[in-house]
Amino acid sequence: MDVDLKATLCGGQCFSWKEKDGVYTAVMDGRLVSIRNTDDIRREGLSRYFDLDYPYGEARAYLASLSSVMKQAVSYAPGLHILNQDEWCATISFILSQNNNIKRITSLYDTLCRTYGTSVGDGSYAFPTQEQLSHATEAELRELHFGYRSVYLVSAAEEWKPIPRDLPTEEARKELLRRKGIGPKVADCILLFGLHRMDTFPMDTWMKKVMSRFFPGKDGSLFAPYEGLAQQYLFQAMREGGLSC
Repeated sequence: MDVDLKATLCGGQCFSWKEKDGVYTAVMDGRLVSIRNTDDIRREGLSRYFDLDYPYGEARAYLASLSSVMKQAVSYAPGLHILNQDEWCATISFILSQNNNIKRITSLYDTLCRTYGTSVGDGSYAFPTQEQLSHATEAELRELHFGYRSVYLVSAAEEWKPIPRDLPTEEARKELLRRKGIGPKVADCILLFGLHRMDTFPMDTWMKKVMSRFFPGKDGSLFAPYEGLAQQYLFQAMREGGLSC
């Protein structure tokens, strides 16, 4: 099954892609790429980023078998994939996501790229590296409308280090929660979208409503071992109006 680019790229996993006339563009690995289908993904060398080798068919079938609600949720975006994003980029992106919506997060993401990132031509900029962002001051970031998140960005640029890939998920979560500006929801988003920990289930206000409405008394472990994918199916179905809370 082809990757559902809209559900995958515009559903809150990442904030770098722009769509026009069915073509999605973003700066990846220092170059501007354009894709419109799964063949383009392979041609651009983005198979790992789009997680093409993961057994999504098996995961879809299992989740759909759990309940009529999950079967309906899966039907709204069966081609949805979980991205393998750069951990640094995911960390900063989800620090920006606090008390924010996708449109606003994308705007702030673009501001960071234009202000501190490297130009790749055609008016496009790469996401700033940790070293590049370390030149930003809290005062500058506040002038750029990052608000209270400014101090978290400065701290991340000074102190960030990657989570060891072999660290168990619960230990990785504890490590993230020790960092300034990272709470439970942001930590789980980083784990899922920056470290591909499918055993995480990010819970924001809307997901809490979904779980309370359709799976009272349950948590993400209900969907093991595909908790992260289940969360995205439910979130997408909610955004599309398929689940009413």
